Amino acid sequence: MRERFRKIQLLFCLIAFGGLLTGCASNAPSISVDETQDFQSIDSFHVKPPLNSVNPTLENGIAETIAKVMTAKGLTEVSQDEADVLIGFFPFVESKDDGTRLNIGLGSGTFGRSGGISIGSVFSIPVGEQFTEYQNLQIDVTKENTFVYSASGSTEIKANDAITVQRALNELVKSLLDNYPNTKDK
Repeated sequence: MRERFRKIQLLFCLIAFGGLLTGCASNAPSISVDETQDFQSIDSFHVKPPLNSVNPTLENGIAETIAKVMTAKGLTEVSQDEADVLIGFFPFVESKDDGTRLNIGLGSGTFGRSGGISIGSVFSIPVGEQFTEYQNLQIDVTKENTFVYSASGSTEIKANDAITVQRALNELVKSLLDNYPNTKDK
């Protein structure tokens, strides 16, 4: 009996751990790399401004961070006409409803041999509704109009001041470009 209880307990722990890992994995950036591309032949890049320009100051900060990361990986920033690859980015904000709801059910019915009419309804009452804002970012690296690297991810915006948002975006850029192949050691 004790052994059976321990097996059930172990199974429950494994399921809970798997659920925890799944929840953590959902926040990881989505990254695609063209494995057929010879990244060692890429020497230069140019960061293009986003098409959906909304906040030039934040966008300049994103472009500067992209340039720093790519330079650290061994690439040289040049004009658009001279670049081996073009880097485009698309920032946007998303709000998610993280509020909870309290559902109350009322009703009457039958039990045992007693008969009756069943009446029921459900009321849904919002309890502490909250909206969480996420800054999303898509970065695409193209060579001759072909995608060679693409990454997208998001970060939760914990404060709405520009400095906090810029810091969060800088960290997001670094995580999205972390898997870009290093060409520094050619």
